[in-house]
Amino acid sequence: DGAIAGPRTRSGRRPDWKPVFLRAMADSGNVSLAALAAGVSRSAAYAHAKGHPAFAAAWMEAREETLDLLEAEARRRALTSSDSLLMFLMRSYRPEQFRDSVNVHLDLRAGAARVAERLGLPVEEVLERVERKIRELD
Repeated sequence: DGAIAGPRTRSGRRPDWKPVFLRAMADSGNVSLAALAAGVSRSAAYAHAKGHPAFAAAWMEAREETLDLLEAEARRRALTSSDSLLMFLMRSYRPEQFRDSVNVHLDLRAGAARVAERLGLPVEEVLERVERKIRELD
């Protein structure tokens, strides 16, 4: 029904705002709506999560509940009416089988030969420089 009962402090915040926030977060998946229902600002909710790992974990669990509901609805729609949504779900569940793939082949010697020609250097020198640079990055 959207109405939240309970006393508020002078700032308008409910002393028991956290359970209300978490339930609204699980129901809506929207931080602004959850904060509004709990009588706190978005920034207050985020600040509280930063300092209270248990609350942050409960928030993430509420978010996961929302995502589970969205996934169930997407699956229902995919099976009843949407080939593109079905493919999207299959790509997420079995990416190794359904992802778009690109086969890239890199011929380092051929690339080094082109660079060497432009710079007027021997190919071996260019390859040595590349290997030296790679070692520096490691």
